[in-house]
Amino acid sequence: AAGCSGFHSEQAATQIYVLAPRLPAPAAGAAAAGGTAVVATLKVLSPLSVPGLDTDRIALTRSGQRLDYFAHSSWAAPLPELVQSGAIDALRASGKFRAVQSDAAPLETDLLLQLEIRRFNAQYQDDGPPLVRVQLVATLARRSDRMVIASVVAASDVAASANRLQSVSAAFEAAFAEALAQLGAQLQPPPR
Repeated sequence: AAGCSGFHSEQAATQIYVLAPRLPAPAAGAAAAGGTAVVATLKVLSPLSVPGLDTDRIALTRSGQRLDYFAHSSWAAPLPELVQSGAIDALRASGKFRAVQSDAAPLETDLLLQLEIRRFNAQYQDDGPPLVRVQLVATLARRSDRMVIASVVAASDVAASANRLQSVSAAFEAAFAEALAQLGAQLQPPPR
């Protein structure tokens, strides 16, 4: 693939990419299903990731499941930070929670959300553009007793329009936006 380098490249990134997925506008006058007021608060914990994705480097896989990274390119922050920020924005926009914050905030919440990044890579099968694959597993739990309320999977595959990093980055953004939309739709605070 054009722009790819070996796994152990030590050269600094010259192109830095941001992930700014398009999300729906935040729900006005948030109310839970059934018209009751939204009262639950949520803390999104720092995401876990499979080996190789806990980095700011942009991952790709080749045939035989070989992990590699695009040369001289990186995300604006380590991937878990980008996913956490995107999830917070998406869950705020869903209007299902009174407040959504990161685990860096010193405030107590009713619920905790643990995300796991299972896939976030461009998958190359042949000489054409890659298929960008994003898969997040989300586990929602009560903070008071750590009892699991729900576990959902959000996944999206988007084909890049060209074998150029700018097109691949756009496919990452689209796949990430779809996965976040699924999270926002699937996660529900428990009834009070």
